[in-house]
Amino acid sequence: MEVGGLRVASIVDRIEGPANWTVERDVHILHLYEAGSYHWLETWLDDQRTSLGDPLPGEMWLAPAGRRYHGRAKGGAVRYLEVEIPAARLAVAPGTRALAGHYDMALAALVRALAAGNAAVVDPLLAILAKTLDAMVVRPDSPAVIQRINDLMVHIQTQLEASLTVDEMAAEAGMSVNSLIVHFARATGYTPAQYMLRQRLRRACWFLMNRPLSVAEIAFATGFSSHAHLCAIFRRKLGMSPGEWRRRHITAILPPAWEE
Repeated sequence: MEVGGLRVASIVDRIEGPANWTVERDVHILHLYEAGSYHWLETWLDDQRTSLGDPLPGEMWLAPAGRRYHGRAKGGAVRYLEVEIPAARLAVAPGTRALAGHYDMALAALVRALAAGNAAVVDPLLAILAKTLDAMVVRPDSPAVIQRINDLMVHIQTQLEASLTVDEMAAEAGMSVNSLIVHFARATGYTPAQYMLRQRLRRACWFLMNRPLSVAEIAFATGFSSHAHLCAIFRRKLGMSPGEWRRRHITAILPPAWEE
């Protein structure tokens, strides 16, 4: 449906097996993931890897108009809200870093209100998006550096339960520590250490939603030093305990198609 000049739809996407898709449109496409699991998701904007790991409820991805957004999933089913934004309504400067796996409760609430037909939220939604994207304009790196960062992101994902130091990450990328920190932050918005913590937290959230494991077991499986460490990070980053996050989002698992 159209609300305030934007088009919005609630979509359930079911994938039986590995799948790839590419989005190249003359409008911006904003996705807010609400429920379900792809089991695995990788995304790119042009040739830059932008995210790894399953989308979580409340996370958003933006495919800017005129750029190539690519995704790959292993299967599963998700429900998301899709908002089409005319390019004339939202300026995205060249070199803007990808909005991927972005968590902003205020922005997500506006997207949900838009999906409910509230046209009054259009201007605030676009204003928050514009402010967020303005802070993400960076100087582009060379293709060789982009590939090193792409590869390092994959390596980090395989080492989340281990103790991977910044020195080890730099050696893996073939860069000095200082160079790695600069280029990695330019690509992702995080230092390597911050990114690794973020990915550990995202994996812990996925376990809480999808696996009947204790918080202590999840802490061990995701590289946190203890149950207390995981709880402290949850409260600092998400403002709630792991148990509260599980209670809020356990219903975000989609039932099989035959149950709907």
